[in-house]
Amino acid sequence: MATRQRDPAEPRPPADERLLPPALLARLGRLRLRARRRVEGRYAGTHASRRHGSSLDFADYREYVAGDDPRRVDLHAHARLGKLLVKLFEAEDEAALRVVVDTSASMGFGGKSRAARQVAAALAAIAAGGGDRVRVLLAGPEVDPGPWFRGAAALPAVEARLAGAAAGGGADLGAALRRAHGEGPRGPVVLVSDLLFEGWDDVLADLAAGRGDAVAVHVLGRADLEPDLRGDLRLADSESGDEVEVGVASDVLDAYADARDRWLDDVVRACGRRGIAYARLVDDEPVEHLLAVTLADLGVVA
Repeated sequence: MATRQRDPAEPRPPADERLLPPALLARLGRLRLRARRRVEGRYAGTHASRRHGSSLDFADYREYVAGDDPRRVDLHAHARLGKLLVKLFEAEDEAALRVVVDTSASMGFGGKSRAARQVAAALAAIAAGGGDRVRVLLAGPEVDPGPWFRGAAALPAVEARLAGAAAGGGADLGAALRRAHGEGPRGPVVLVSDLLFEGWDDVLADLAAGRGDAVAVHVLGRADLEPDLRGDLRLADSESGDEVEVGVASDVLDAYADARDRWLDDVVRACGRRGIAYARLVDDEPVEHLLAVTLADLGVVA
């Protein structure tokens, strides 16, 4: 499977337009991915592998079979048990990180789209800094899986890919997650979305269905949480175009706050039931805190 390296002639975005300013990128350089489940990388790395290898860390025994390296027979175990047992040792592989970015129209409100793209770029930078590969899948009405990236030299290409990811229309997140799970070696999958659509619980089920770590980064706008709306309004669904006339008074805002809190609690519980690491980012909060504190506390990075 091809890994994307940066073309030296490829232009870099101006420093003030980059998703990850150089100062932030330098601070993120101290972080590394942590895989809670064993991985199945194509290349050697720093994460515990599902296969056995030749490190110095003992893993297990199995009975000797013809063709095994006799140097791995444990003579002490043979003296005690009368069996020929071969020592197995841990292997360490790279982690193949997939980041699925929701590019639906609702992500275009406020600063959600930029925050989501910053999260994806930051995760790519952390993966690259630790010698891991990364793929950024853009989930709109169609799924754009993109290439695999590896190495710090590929980061400008990751940023350029994300810079062109405009929010609009719907998003087939289920298809994007199935694509993420179905291709390449085992590794963590991160979903970056506002989850503001019917069927969000089914999407979380798709996220949890893979064989690697599952992480949900829930990106919300301050206006999603605390809408500044008053009076008689006509509201339009950004993705379906359906319109509804509403009168917004204090009792309506109180009811909205109650429904919001119930929904957020439902999302957190749904992630917990499925073993998904859940992190929330509001679009006016620094992405660095999400990476260095929230995801570190969850064991996603270290």
